[in-house]
Amino acid sequence: MISEIAAEHLALDEVWWLVSPQNPLKPEAGMAELSERMRFAQNVAKGASIRVTDIEKDMRTRFTADTLAGLKDLYPWHRFVWLMGADNLIQISRWRHWSSIFHTVPVAVFARPSYSFRAESAKAARRFARYRVKPYAAKRLADMRPPAWVFLKVRLDPTSATELRSRAAEAGAVG
Repeated sequence: MISEIAAEHLALDEVWWLVSPQNPLKPEAGMAELSERMRFAQNVAKGASIRVTDIEKDMRTRFTADTLAGLKDLYPWHRFVWLMGADNLIQISRWRHWSSIFHTVPVAVFARPSYSFRAESAKAARRFARYRVKPYAAKRLADMRPPAWVFLKVRLDPTSATELRSRAAEAGAVG
């Protein structure tokens, strides 16, 4: 699971899974209620060292850049690292204030099957190329001043979040 991989490669104390009230890039139609998605995430994370939270609801943020700025204000003594898959690096340039994410916290990108090659040549990867950290230095990422990011080519479960939700819906776990 990602929490163990992040702990091993990034030396993180804990991993927070932010369950968003609504992804601005996805349609609301067909989206399960936040409470259902929280239960689903908690079930997936069961037994792992992941803190599942809907803090974005309390912070009233919809966009990652705003959420990260808010988290840094709420927890100034914490060192945050944004974790994402290579698929998100490909399209992060469509996100609101996307470059501020890289200037707010260090970023760790995890390779995903069939996405890695395109991710490494994506707009964000090119724009922040000079701030890319070698994987052997990833354990120091949380202490680095942003922008700093690493691309980790570690074996992850190739199952997408969409596929997990689909399986759960078929099983009647998430509507």
